[in-house]
Amino acid sequence: MRVSVSGPAAAAVPTAGREPSTSGGGAVAASGAAVPGSVQLALSVLHALLYAALFAFAYLQLWRLLLYRERRLSYQSLCLFLCLAWAALRTTLFSAAFSLSGSLPLLRPPSRLHFFPHWLLYCFPSCLQFSTLCLLNLYLAEMTEAEGSTSYTL
Repeated sequence: MRVSVSGPAAAAVPTAGREPSTSGGGAVAASGAAVPGSVQLALSVLHALLYAALFAFAYLQLWRLLLYRERRLSYQSLCLFLCLAWAALRTTLFSAAFSLSGSLPLLRPPSRLHFFPHWLLYCFPSCLQFSTLCLLNLYLAEMTEAEGSTSYTL
């Protein structure tokens, strides 16, 4: 199936077997950025604000547990602590976009980061998510075991 495009956008659309030309609309393809800088900055601000709100929510929930004298070591407190650590790392990552001239850090990680900061900001949040998933699975297994051998049918 062959699609033909007319007009100024036709120069930016590559066809099979040809390299895209850089005239006209090809300036975006030449620079390698598929998302404009203003959109990247807006997305970075939005993500930083959402992760900061999640951090504040988890922090307030942990204080609520302390204030109402709930058990200090429980599934809820561990899950909130993992969520707090995850949100703190993600907030740090996306707020670093402001010092990196507004580039979205997930699309183009900076090359000047050493091993530990790179691991802490880019890899450790996945480990925290896996730990949270394991904690939730453990809680679910304990709750279904506490109910007895009640079988659920669909």
